[in-house]
Amino acid sequence: MSLTPNSSKYHPALLETFFSRLGVRLPGSHLLVAYSGGLDSTVLAASMAELAHRHDFDVTLAHVNHHLRAEADREEAFCRDFAAGMGLPIRRVSLDPTGRSGESIEAWARRERYAALERIAGEVDARWILTAHHADDQAETVLMRLSQQAPLLSLAGIRPSRGRLLRPLLPFTKRQLRRWAVAQGLKWVDDPSNNDTSFLRNRLRHGMLKRMVAGDPTTVATLLGLARMAQSYETQCAQIAKEFMGQARAGALTGTFTLPTGSLLALEDDIFKLTVRGCLQRYWGSAGQVSGHHWQNFRQFVRVGRVGKVFDLLPAVRVLMDRGELIFYPPERESGPEQCSLKIGRTQWGSHNFQVVSEDSQAGLTGLYLRPWRAGDRVRFRPEGRPKRISDIFINAQLNRLEKNHWPLVVTARDEIIWVPGLMNPRSIMQVDRWSVTWRR
Repeated sequence: MSLTPNSSKYHPALLETFFSRLGVRLPGSHLLVAYSGGLDSTVLAASMAELAHRHDFDVTLAHVNHHLRAEADREEAFCRDFAAGMGLPIRRVSLDPTGRSGESIEAWARRERYAALERIAGEVDARWILTAHHADDQAETVLMRLSQQAPLLSLAGIRPSRGRLLRPLLPFTKRQLRRWAVAQGLKWVDDPSNNDTSFLRNRLRHGMLKRMVAGDPTTVATLLGLARMAQSYETQCAQIAKEFMGQARAGALTGTFTLPTGSLLALEDDIFKLTVRGCLQRYWGSAGQVSGHHWQNFRQFVRVGRVGKVFDLLPAVRVLMDRGELIFYPPERESGPEQCSLKIGRTQWGSHNFQVVSEDSQAGLTGLYLRPWRAGDRVRFRPEGRPKRISDIFINAQLNRLEKNHWPLVVTARDEIIWVPGLMNPRSIMQVDRWSVTWRR
């Protein structure tokens, strides 16, 4: 979709083309509009209310109060009154900024805002979430990325759509939106933080970008053209990445997946990044935010990392280097299941299943337990034989670090290891006193 500023005057009817191109069917739909009370979101809310009458769909406004400024509660009241005047339902969410840690106010506010919008959309059963980003926002984003010497892929800036998030005002400038709002007699609130030059975006908006536009009125159009070029490049890279994503496989452990290292290393940096992000999205529903520098560190890890080494890609994503493949897993999968009793009948321990039967109907507890291995664990294959280290058994079986932590050991009440199912003869069925223990995976 073109991001070139529309040369005509803004009108809500122009948004119909946006929805049509994305295949969004308005009649009978339910749209959630992020509403702050500012000019941009006021235009979007009023526009969607007008289109709702024409196309018979529902609109709900969502206001997120970050409680970062003294005016926050007054603005929330304005939003409530505006919604009532428009005859639109509104959902409000209050955030507590004192709970943030280890991130900037901007990053915290953005993350919590979008999380709140997703929650509200689920509560009201809205199919789409709309935000009021416009062409000026896009130009500022591209300029900001340029000032940070960001790679081409990052210059794609704000996308018209991502998942169920839509930005229908992106082709229009703030000047066009303001003219329509004034003509309609709309009221809105001005956010004083937009003038706070402690934020990079504001410094660029009121400094460099303002001077550039004054010297060349086509500056915004040029920046938007650069965004279009980057988005086209991103689309091409994404198509190639999608092919390589087909090489991903679900891991042996639930909640993990693998990618071949050789194929990843053959990819260009941007396709490498999109492949990994696409797999995270496919298997876990979220790709998270990774800095360009961290991506470079990760690529270096893939290039030179040794078997058994781990890389923290994200707080919720770890990557294990195995033989010819990378294993992606959440940190909580690092540890195996806790020790439990091996019961009569069926016992499941992680992905391992045990069945215990006895010919003696009066038999009671087995007195056996399942637990993960510990450093220094040993087992005797024969009563007269020398004990063998469990770690050596795992190495011979070529188990990776995760599999080792999730492989069960059968122990007695005195914590004596008597069986390593699947890796020690007998492999799948063991007789212990009156018990017959069957293992399968």
